[in-house]
Amino acid sequence: MSKKINSDIIASFKSQLEDHPIYDAVSTIEDLQCFMEHHIYSVWDFMSLIKYLQYTIAPTQYPWTPKGEGDVRRFINELVLEEESDETNIPGEYSSHFELYHRAMEEIGADTSASKAFIETVRVKGIDTALESHVVPKPSKMFTSTTFQFIQGDKSHQVAAALALGREHIIPCMFRSILEKIGVSEAQAPIFHYYLNRHIHLDEDFHAPLSLRLLNGLCNGDEKKVQESIDAAQEAVIARVKFWDGVLEAIKAPSEKTT
Repeated sequence: MSKKINSDIIASFKSQLEDHPIYDAVSTIEDLQCFMEHHIYSVWDFMSLIKYLQYTIAPTQYPWTPKGEGDVRRFINELVLEEESDETNIPGEYSSHFELYHRAMEEIGADTSASKAFIETVRVKGIDTALESHVVPKPSKMFTSTTFQFIQGDKSHQVAAALALGREHIIPCMFRSILEKIGVSEAQAPIFHYYLNRHIHLDEDFHAPLSLRLLNGLCNGDEKKVQESIDAAQEAVIARVKFWDGVLEAIKAPSEKTT
């Protein structure tokens, strides 16, 4: 077995997601509202993946001492910067991607009350209680539960695998498929289109290659860690497929009830 995660492994993960029927299903504003009301939770939980890795790779503690490679520290810090306070579609304005996505939801009339209630429960009572809440759609609950299983497992290489192979390397192809097939124009949902295009640019050109370097650095040639990382990435991709399956079912449900 290879002692590094290579492009062949990445390609196998991409192929499982790039042709999912969810991308053809979003043809109306109502479809997009349903999609976003589910997807907002995976937008949110991404920050916990990178905050865990930041704590591991570039911990905020004092007295400070240097740890690891400088360019890897810079990558995780820049990733946090961009996810937590990125430039928006308005010049001179900055926002977390989660808050930007909420604005995109409000722009098209999607319901943000459930996800806001979820965040408040996380703040007051913690993630386990929040995930038990009835306000979280079942597909979102299952996907976010998988994310936190990686974090709570406390193996940095597996969290990095969920980030690099379960997010950064597959998001561009997923979002590009949505943009190509979506039936809602940029004029109808400008912030949503901006959000997707921004992620395609950042993830494909910058985050994906650096996240792979981070992952291989954490594995450090250890075959067991490489295999555990591949297994974790596969679990993350399967969770994403099941998530899209659930969202697709939710989008179809209203029309099926009326036939």
